Amino acid sequence: MKVVFVFTLLAILSTSLQANVTKADLESVRSLRDGSLKNELRRLMARGQRSMGYKQAKIAMFSKIDNEDGEVCGVYSRAFCVRTKSIPNNSTMNTEHTWPQSKGAVGIAKSDLHHLYPTKSSINSTRSNYPFCNVSRVKWENEVSKMGYDSRGTQCFEVPDFHKGNVARAMFYFSVRYNHGISSDEERVLRQWNDLDPVDSEELARQKAIENHQNNTNVFVIDPGLIDQIDNF
Repeated sequence: MKVVFVFTLLAILSTSLQANVTKADLESVRSLRDGSLKNELRRLMARGQRSMGYKQAKIAMFSKIDNEDGEVCGVYSRAFCVRTKSIPNNSTMNTEHTWPQSKGAVGIAKSDLHHLYPTKSSINSTRSNYPFCNVSRVKWENEVSKMGYDSRGTQCFEVPDFHKGNVARAMFYFSVRYNHGISSDEERVLRQWNDLDPVDSEELARQKAIENHQNNTNVFVIDPGLIDQIDNF
């Protein structure tokens, strides 16, 4: 029995190591750009990915990934938090699809934790499926987020400064992983946000926690320099 157990454990570890993106994987794409790079990154980010299903993904997010000492805080507010051990009442806190469901976050992408975040329900509704931007004319705002119009008159949503890089890297991940394009205006803003809010220890820890649950990697969190090797998402 002990031999069987050890063999099974080694098989699991081997699968895990093969699925997650390694330093060698990143070195192998260092010379690639644009379409060739996106194709290879898509393969790497899909490798070994497990679909948890939407309910289980939400349970993981609210009970473990974004739960700190029994409390979960929304990403579009400065200090809106709820105490919970699982999925909270959706009239209070909800699951934000950074890439909206109406624009392609369906199937396995709907439950992909790399672009899911906890948010106050009312702000989640306010964001709706608007693109991200730097708001010039404000229609709604709280202490850190805004909804309104950009300089071109497009209705859009601006996230807090402390979450801008996370949004950018989640959007770039989704674009490559699921082969969906980003408009040039939104991409320009997301590149600015990526530079404004670099990867920090919390984002790295979250990426690792997600990797442990669904067994794939957001390469733009572990190596943001790859973003500059792609001219058009």
